[in-house]
Amino acid sequence: MDYLDQNALPDPAQVSNRNLAVRYGAIWAVAGFLMTIIGFLTSTDPALPSTSGAIKAVYYILGFGVAIWAITTAIKLDRSQLGGFISLGRCVGLGTMIGLVCGVVGGILQIVYLTVINPNYAETMKDVMTAQLEEQGLSEDQIEQAMGMASMFTGPIPTFVSFLIVGLITGVLIGLIAGLFMKNERAPMR
Repeated sequence: MDYLDQNALPDPAQVSNRNLAVRYGAIWAVAGFLMTIIGFLTSTDPALPSTSGAIKAVYYILGFGVAIWAITTAIKLDRSQLGGFISLGRCVGLGTMIGLVCGVVGGILQIVYLTVINPNYAETMKDVMTAQLEEQGLSEDQIEQAMGMASMFTGPIPTFVSFLIVGLITGVLIGLIAGLFMKNERAPMR
């Protein structure tokens, strides 16, 4: 009887999960952006050395929690639209697409944050880094060289690319781990 029921199940190749990837990738990105805004408004930005380790941990745990929630929820919904079955590969693919969407949307929102909401962010970070390097006893030439290297990674394009890479890697890893637990393969047809 199971084999007859399997014929009625939708073909995964015919069921798109792009809408899930876009929806949950955007939710993940917007949640991260809101945490950035909260950090800015409360002066608890986790990138600043003045922020305590406990507050930094809260931001990182919340951010990672949102990522896990977004990907596992999308996998659960995708599995239900496939009749309760989903492969590990589809879980990883969905996690990757969600990470890609999050990276693109998050990168754009971060550029808006750095150029419109907090245009002094780069200067603030430069001052903080300079003070840290001075405390370490580096000479002015060494500090200038280090700041030149750091400035290559703080522009809009490197920011966007870093968000994209981090989103993709995180999406793949969470999709893989969640897929190992959530997959439910169909029995082979005879």
